[in-house]
Amino acid sequence: MACLSSVQYGYHMAELNAPEQLARSSLLLNDSQIGLVTSIFSVGGLVSSSLASNLSVRHGLKFGFMVTSVFYIVGSFVEAKSINYYQMLVGRFLSGVGGGLAIVFVPLYVNEVSPLSLRGFLGSMTQVSVNLGILLTQVLALWWSTELLWRSLLWMGVIIGSISLLLTLLFFEESPKWLVINADDEAGGLEALVKLRNGDVEAAQWEIDTWKEENRRHVEMVEANPKLKDLNIYTYLTQPAYRNSLLVATFSMLGQQFAGINAVIFYGVKILASVFPDWAVALNCIIGVANALITFISSLFLDSIGRKPMLLTSVSIMGVSLIGLSAGILVHSSALTIISIFSYVGSFAVGCGPIPFLLVSEVSQLEIKDIAQGWATDCNWVSVFVVGSVFPILNRAIGGYTYLIFAVVCFAFAGFTALFIPETKGKETYSEVWELKEERAD
Repeated sequence: MACLSSVQYGYHMAELNAPEQLARSSLLLNDSQIGLVTSIFSVGGLVSSSLASNLSVRHGLKFGFMVTSVFYIVGSFVEAKSINYYQMLVGRFLSGVGGGLAIVFVPLYVNEVSPLSLRGFLGSMTQVSVNLGILLTQVLALWWSTELLWRSLLWMGVIIGSISLLLTLLFFEESPKWLVINADDEAGGLEALVKLRNGDVEAAQWEIDTWKEENRRHVEMVEANPKLKDLNIYTYLTQPAYRNSLLVATFSMLGQQFAGINAVIFYGVKILASVFPDWAVALNCIIGVANALITFISSLFLDSIGRKPMLLTSVSIMGVSLIGLSAGILVHSSALTIISIFSYVGSFAVGCGPIPFLLVSEVSQLEIKDIAQGWATDCNWVSVFVVGSVFPILNRAIGGYTYLIFAVVCFAFAGFTALFIPETKGKETYSEVWELKEERAD
């Protein structure tokens, strides 16, 4: 149920892909305006993701998911009713606020309710859900990408958001960890966790005791070192103790987005239309199916193969695929273009999509994990905005050569992964991950 918010995130990311030309004509948009309408979604996400942690800590994740649904509903309604550029901007911004909350709440909730043995697999369901949302948009676009029906894609956002809100109100279980640690309701937390552990009271109680012990150690650590009470983003960015976490959080998110995936998600139909003018929407849908399937299949191996080899393989194949895509567009080779796009999207789904979000908390010290995740999310949103805004202009200026820029990023990201990112599979503490003695802020 929580992942339904990620489905909506993916849906809104891709909702203007197929009907882009129809939206341009209806709202009289130029290249820079369609770029901003597309990418302002990430501005809304940047704003809300920065506030999401405080909201969930104070009011719980159930309330947080309800607020997320409300923003999706209102944003979609404004988009569907918009008659000019500025109204569409407001709608996309509000939908982005919902997306920003979802990208924080969903992995947090999944992490808090998942058994340790399934954490990698279930954590990757966030990305699987995003891909399902993208796919849903692409399937509906097969019928609704017409002058009369394209706004139905936007109205569907209202319907999905309303369903999500209703399900959350009626059936959503509050995070057991939040109930125990933040609400001081151990009985309620135990009851909720027992439901999630198929009635295994003993396992649920052991898990709660582990949370309480972890929290007790954290409190003792803060009391022993008063400076930890004042941890903030400035501390994270400037203290050498957090440099490892900072480098991985920053460059994994920049690498993920500047590798160009959102150029394909936002503008895939336009890219395909250059070589398949009559089949672009259908091919984009097929690519979406492949993306969702590959993401799900690869998630089964995250806890066995490991994060680092899957990420390294992923970005390396992406770089080669982008060179092929560039060549295919420049020489007007339809076969090379479609093979390269399939290869690129498939290899992204294997590692570059889900793994960076998993890595951030795994490579960070306990006391700084929330701040590290917030910083990584901010980097991600800024990157999405830049790619979404600049791609239409860059593509018009240099065409197929644009993808060579993304290819260079992929190979640089592969080098960073090989040289600096540690393997985190099966490791629970910061010192185990980095093979160091435990570091603390002084």
